[in-house]
Amino acid sequence: MQRKDILIADDDPMVCDSLKELLTLEGYSVDAVLNGQTALGRLKDHQYKVLLSDIQMPGMTGLELLKELKGREPNMLVVFITGHGHIDGAVEAIKMGAYDYITKPIDDVRLKLTMQRALEQHKLMVSYQSLKQRLKPWDLQNTILFRDRKMEQLMELIHTIADTQATVLITGESGTGKSLVARYIHENSSRRHRPFVQISCGSLSETLLESELFGHVRGAFTGAVRDKKGKFEEAQGSTIFLDDINCASPNLQVKLLRVLQEKVIERVGGNTPIKVDARIITATNTSLAEEVSKQNFREDLYYRINVVTLEIPPLRERLGDIEPLCEHFISQFNMLHNRQIKGLSKSALQLLLRYRWPGNVRELENILEQAVILCPGDYIIPDLMPPALGETPLPLTPVNSDLGLDEALALAEKHILLEVLERYKWNRQLSARALGISRTTLFNKMRRFELLSYRPRQGGVHTIHEPEEFHSYQ
Repeated sequence: MQRKDILIADDDPMVCDSLKELLTLEGYSVDAVLNGQTALGRLKDHQYKVLLSDIQMPGMTGLELLKELKGREPNMLVVFITGHGHIDGAVEAIKMGAYDYITKPIDDVRLKLTMQRALEQHKLMVSYQSLKQRLKPWDLQNTILFRDRKMEQLMELIHTIADTQATVLITGESGTGKSLVARYIHENSSRRHRPFVQISCGSLSETLLESELFGHVRGAFTGAVRDKKGKFEEAQGSTIFLDDINCASPNLQVKLLRVLQEKVIERVGGNTPIKVDARIITATNTSLAEEVSKQNFREDLYYRINVVTLEIPPLRERLGDIEPLCEHFISQFNMLHNRQIKGLSKSALQLLLRYRWPGNVRELENILEQAVILCPGDYIIPDLMPPALGETPLPLTPVNSDLGLDEALALAEKHILLEVLERYKWNRQLSARALGISRTTLFNKMRRFELLSYRPRQGGVHTIHEPEEFHSYQ
């Protein structure tokens, strides 16, 4: 999407040309159009910092154009041109959110100064929003923390497809961070300067969901007292994230298929096609392939949304990510709750590494917030954790509380290796594939943990003892 400084909208061609020439000579990148509808059309392929518009224009007035821009381009500043006899309209425009106005006849010096101030204000707004986003102490919207190799491979794929137009299907258990990944894709795409739009298909009734997605016209149903834009129109030139897509009704699936195929929607109760330019990202915590086989989900829609699939592994399969996630959550909750917790005790970390995490990262976040609030000392100890964390499916011998972080992580890694090897009956090729590593890497890890001569026991499981020494966790 092309970015420029100023868009001029005035129904007088001579005014447009003279203003464009003047501002271009000042070093600004400028476009000029003759009406409000054309101005809106330019926003599909261009992004501007300031709109300089006449208030009185045939068709769409300047005030009507301002209303449209508030929903589409909230960061775009608007400066109006008005005659001396229409000052009241300019004042009304200021109340509606316009930045400033200039009266006719236009004074070149006043115009240059106003444009300079508006562009400086736009720069400050963008900087403030960026800073505000970074300072949200409990917000992980633009942060994905990982150390595990599986997540590293996933992130490589995410960066490959982020700045494309490909439709993406994100799969994974509840709490793994599907919405976080969707937002991350948006923030690393050329659409990042427009608002990220998201909605859960499982949180609303069918009728209300369709109204939220596609909008409605006045009188479409009881309570529809005015026309309303839907999420797809809000996501013009941006990204829309449809979570829990598996919950979409058959009727909604048909409408979504049309959006993907024809790039058009119709508001509920209306019959006028509306062109939409929105990148669609969907997510599900169930197998859509199985839903297709059960005829609960349209096969043609499944293939449309499944152009690129991102499968987020559950937390129990990437235990190496627990430590950086814990550091981050503790730091953020310290800021949020005005605490000064230094971190986890070794025994608390070991407890977290043994748990299977059915609630994934969201569960870890909730547990750590409670622990930070209740912790009376400098470090979080096991007593501050829910009792369920002590219920592990792996028959482990007691772990020495003097183990350091590297030792604890290495022990967890050995548990995972043994679990996968047992699952695939010690077939190294299948085990390496399941772990997402090469056979050589698996061989080296088995040698490191003295598993080359290990043999499965019939009718039972192995007890894993703590070795005296571990190498650093990689």
